[in-house]
Amino acid sequence: MTELSDAEGTALRSALSAEHAALWVYGLASAYVGESRVRSAIGDAQEQHRRLRDTAEKVIRGAGQIPPSAQPAYDVGEQVSDQDSAIGLLIKAEGDCQVGWRSVLENTEDPGLRGTALDGLTTSATRATRWRLTVGQQPAAQAFPGQA
Repeated sequence: MTELSDAEGTALRSALSAEHAALWVYGLASAYVGESRVRSAIGDAQEQHRRLRDTAEKVIRGAGQIPPSAQPAYDVGEQVSDQDSAIGLLIKAEGDCQVGWRSVLENTEDPGLRGTALDGLTTSATRATRWRLTVGQQPAAQAFPGQA
């Protein structure tokens, strides 16, 4: 893609900002988890978020625009004190990514960008469901991921 419409650019920058925040939140959460399977899932999620972040940055730069930078820290809005509260924060971060990628899907016709957005939406929705199952939240899956 060589050009981004205003709507595509706005949506993609929003999705990228959510990816930056998710990576920061995963770093924070990793300090509170003890189970090896949870640590492994966090590592896998970070890898996927980095991949999506890098793809979004590449598309934005390819369109001759400047991608938003990651913030040095993010206000998580609540205290994280144990594994369950850390996972609760991960669920929120995944929800923000779902909203961002769904917006990209709704604002582009470009097949490559739509594929990236669908990947971002579905992987975030899947991870959020797994995190809800981990902490026993019901319903574990949302009917319409990414709806604000």
